[in-house]
Amino acid sequence: MHQYSLAHLSMIQTPPIDVVRAAASAGFDFTGFRLTPTASGVDHQIIGNGTAIAELKSAIDDLGVGILDLEVLRLKDSGPTTDPLPLFEAAEYLGARYVITTLEDPDPVRRIDSLALLAQQAAEYGVGLSVEFMLFSCAPDLAAACEAVQATGAANVVVLADVLHLTRSGGTPDDLLDYPARLFPYVQICGASGAGPAPDATTARTEAVNARLMPDVGDLAVRAFIECAPATSILSVETPLAGLGNPDDPAALAAQLLASAHRSAGE
Repeated sequence: MHQYSLAHLSMIQTPPIDVVRAAASAGFDFTGFRLTPTASGVDHQIIGNGTAIAELKSAIDDLGVGILDLEVLRLKDSGPTTDPLPLFEAAEYLGARYVITTLEDPDPVRRIDSLALLAQQAAEYGVGLSVEFMLFSCAPDLAAACEAVQATGAANVVVLADVLHLTRSGGTPDDLLDYPARLFPYVQICGASGAGPAPDATTARTEAVNARLMPDVGDLAVRAFIECAPATSILSVETPLAGLGNPDDPAALAAQLLASAHRSAGE
């Protein structure tokens, strides 16, 4: 049996404290939070709010749900688009294992240097970085992300593989077998219509944000992806369903997502 995490993007407008409650109610082992503002303007205002983060920590401790990751640090040509230290401080305080990081600097040497420096800073807080590849980033596929992560030589940097991004970038589940298992402590799963590569980056971005399905629904090779991931990988359910970013009943949605994830894994 795998361990499972509820990704915040599955219900992005739900406040983090309610995400923890929903994850605990459904039986998830972990959850995570988007603590930087989204492109659409969702901002839960946890960073810098001592009262809010203390209440969140109390709920985490009371409910016994692990915190897998926080989002997100974006590395551009000038470095991180936001000061990383408050996010690392929040990760340390909340007990999060990773901060999700995206590579958006077109210079291959500079982005590795930036990632290595960020890893050093994260390590001071006992935090890791998970580098997510996406067709619409400067790490567009699995190979690019693995190359960048391995080039840093940092033990606290891993690759975040998402079955949707893998498929839309032209990859297949068995591509995971080409790399060391230690790179994939967790992976993301969802469903989607269509089993082939995306026609372009814009289409891939739109689908990733707005058009996913339950993990056991659609055409993605989710079962094969899970089987090719390391047996110890935590399965993070990142499934932003159209119209359900702010569900009336987060706990009910979380339960549906977890049941679907179990089915997709054959459990």
